[in-house]
Amino acid sequence: MTTTDKIITLARRYCSENFSFWADKYSNEKSGNNNPYSDNDYNIFPRYNTLTAILKGVEKIVGKSFDNIDQCKNELKSLGQDSQTPFTKGKQNEIEKKAIQDERQKFIHFIDSITDQQIETVEPLPYRRRLLEKEANEIREKLLEYWNFDGSYWEPLTSCSPKPFIFFTKDNLTDQDYEKIKKIIADRAENKIYEITEEQYDYLTDNSEFEPDCYETIYTDKNFDWIVYGSHEGTIAFGGAWLLTELDRQLSDKKELVNQW
Repeated sequence: MTTTDKIITLARRYCSENFSFWADKYSNEKSGNNNPYSDNDYNIFPRYNTLTAILKGVEKIVGKSFDNIDQCKNELKSLGQDSQTPFTKGKQNEIEKKAIQDERQKFIHFIDSITDQQIETVEPLPYRRRLLEKEANEIREKLLEYWNFDGSYWEPLTSCSPKPFIFFTKDNLTDQDYEKIKKIIADRAENKIYEITEEQYDYLTDNSEFEPDCYETIYTDKNFDWIVYGSHEGTIAFGGAWLLTELDRQLSDKKELVNQW
């Protein structure tokens, strides 16, 4: 990794680790009554929402080249201040506003405070880059061309696939089945795969990050000769000749559960 790659990795790790801290804290301390939220609730959940927004901003510059370290840090700080999701926009009370701004300032302080030792010892993370709008639109156009995926639902929720496919209900798959599916993708797909989501946060990521137990998410790679779609209705569908062949071989004990919903 270059020095700026390492700084971006540190920023990603900061967001992920602090998201986990605040999400766990909310899980342990939430009032149990979301209407209304308590003051403590309002002080916690905006923090992990803010860290999610910052992370999604940071992921846009994974792999980007910079002229120098300061240029990289300045862009990260701008992302820390300005990155938004629907959960960080809109009307907020004073406690929420303070919590959001506090998390933004803490992220900016972290970027300013990164030491040479942190840079030297940072552990790499799997590649995960958020696609720019133009890139994402091009991938979605290919998915429409190859798999008739129009950005909404796919099989079996909508009868649309131009090619053979199969699906399972997730309740019929075990943890071991999911591990087999992951290994098939790791062994046969390109090293980098596309992750296309309902929220239109779309990614190019290491195939090790493939997660078949997903919701309203499409996976494929640059060849578009396979597809995996996890639905909000608890189904997971597969298309592509080589993928169907491997699934038939490795999930042979599940044949009677294919296309049963």
